[in-house]
Amino acid sequence: MKFKHIIWDWNGTLWDDTQLCAEINNHMLERRNLPLIDVGVYRDELVFPVDQYYCKLGFDYAKDPYHKLAEEFIAEYTARRFECPLHTGARELIATFQSLEISQAVLSAYQHDTLLEALGHFQLLEFFDDVIGLNDIYAAGKVENGKQYIRRLETDPVDVLFIGDTLHDFEVAEAMGVNCLLLACGHNSRPRLETAGVPVFDDLAGIRNYVLG
Repeated sequence: MKFKHIIWDWNGTLWDDTQLCAEINNHMLERRNLPLIDVGVYRDELVFPVDQYYCKLGFDYAKDPYHKLAEEFIAEYTARRFECPLHTGARELIATFQSLEISQAVLSAYQHDTLLEALGHFQLLEFFDDVIGLNDIYAAGKVENGKQYIRRLETDPVDVLFIGDTLHDFEVAEAMGVNCLLLACGHNSRPRLETAGVPVFDDLAGIRNYVLG
């Protein structure tokens, strides 16, 4: 096998929540009479830390501090998140890797407790040896969590693959010193992802063929 351990991002990579996130942003923009966006703009503009993204959309932190915007987003997201399905083939691919004795983990900018709840909702917890989320709602510490995780992982980083859907996931993989694949049906557009210089796939079927081919 090409890899002994696979680390998955969650939102946008396994969980198809991109459309919902763009809708919630539009609700926030509409309340403030700001220009609305479509999913294409969302994928082109989303960056981490997320406070930089909100600035691009036109939010005024003098009127709406970032922490208030983050709370507003999370409130609607939490209420509606299970409207979102897994990406096509996600469960089957995870199960295939497990059957081949490739260990797996989830590393996410999602809050840890709510990440566990979401994985439980989809009955996926049994597939993962480790689940690493953040301890707050501001999505700012994924790189450090990744570096701490790889230091304690008993697998050579050359044998580890990180699968994500944003340029930030590539940055996390770089900081961890592991291989990276990116998925173009999540939160960043294909042209942006291609600037990372790693393989980019339109769906999980492409990732399956690359890893197992």
